[in-house]
Amino acid sequence: MSGLLEDGFHGDGPVAGINVTPLVDVMLCLLVIFMVSTPLMAPEAPMQISIPKAVGSPVAEEQFLLSTISIDAKGGVFLGTVGLSSDPNTLGAELGSNAKLKEAGMVFIQGDENLAFDRVVDVLVALRTAGVSKVGFLTDPRGEKKKT
Repeated sequence: MSGLLEDGFHGDGPVAGINVTPLVDVMLCLLVIFMVSTPLMAPEAPMQISIPKAVGSPVAEEQFLLSTISIDAKGGVFLGTVGLSSDPNTLGAELGSNAKLKEAGMVFIQGDENLAFDRVVDVLVALRTAGVSKVGFLTDPRGEKKKT
């Protein structure tokens, strides 16, 4: 007698349904493993960055005029005493057309202490597009931080 089984399938043949119980068990185990291991991968505390004070020697006037990029508090960019464009794309083209910078392959950057960091990044990107590979940062040669 061919009857209806409890699970709704007819006959004695193979069951055509998929048994998802093992799949669910594996997925739950993976979920627990990731939930336990995720906090272990997070950093223990926020990274503390301390900017060092620097003591340096003065730069010669000729070297200053030919290979120093200055950035004022308003974001204006100067090569020596010559003003450059404030647009990052144009700045890269202007620096790339400077034969002395290409020949030396090195430049110094000095910036106002109240300057936003993204402006310095714009200048660094422009220098990279201009082919300048060596960049140095100028500091106050006295090495003491001004009190605000």
